[in-house]
Amino acid sequence: MTDPRIYLAGPDIFHPQGLALAEQKKLICERYGLEGVAPSDFLAGVQFSGNPAGAAAIYRERIKVIESCDALIADMTPFRGPAMDPATAFVMGVMAGRGKPVVGYTLDPTPYAERVQSLQERIDQPAVRLGTKLVSPDGTAIEDFGVADSVMVAGAALARGAPIASDFEAAVRWVRRLLRDE
Repeated sequence: MTDPRIYLAGPDIFHPQGLALAEQKKLICERYGLEGVAPSDFLAGVQFSGNPAGAAAIYRERIKVIESCDALIADMTPFRGPAMDPATAFVMGVMAGRGKPVVGYTLDPTPYAERVQSLQERIDQPAVRLGTKLVSPDGTAIEDFGVADSVMVAGAALARGAPIASDFEAAVRWVRRLLRDE
C-alpha cells in the first residue's frame, strides 16, 4: 500500500527559503507515513509573472495534482495582510468540496477579527462594536467567530473535528488521525 498523499498548501513557495521549507515538511510527513506533495515540487519552468494563459495553464496543472491527493494541510498563517494566502484558501475549498480531509495550522493564533481590528487601528480608522457586531468605519461587518480566518476557510479546516493546529507537525498528526478514521 502506498502512503497517503497530502497536499501541503501555503505561501512557502514565495519564501526565499521555500524549497528548503517544503523539504523539511515533506520529511515530517514521511516520519508519519504520509507523502507530502508541495507546490514547489512543480516549479520547473514556472515564473511568478507572465500572461493570463500562463496562469490558466498553471491552474489546470495544479488542480490535477491537488485532486490526486488524499488530504490537505493548509498553512493558514496570515500572508501579506490580516488573512491567509488566498490561493491556499481556494485549495481548501477544492479539497473540502471533494470531501477530502482538510487540516489547517497557523503560526499566528490571533483571531481574524482581532487582526482586522488591529489593521484598521494602524490605518487610523478603528473598527467599532455596534452591540455584538464588529464593524469597519464604512459599516461593513467583520467576521468575529474567534477563529484564525474567515468562517468559510476556517470551517473547512474545522469541519471534521480537528482544531486549527498551532504548528505543522501537529497538523500532520491530525491529518493522519483523520485518514485512519475514514
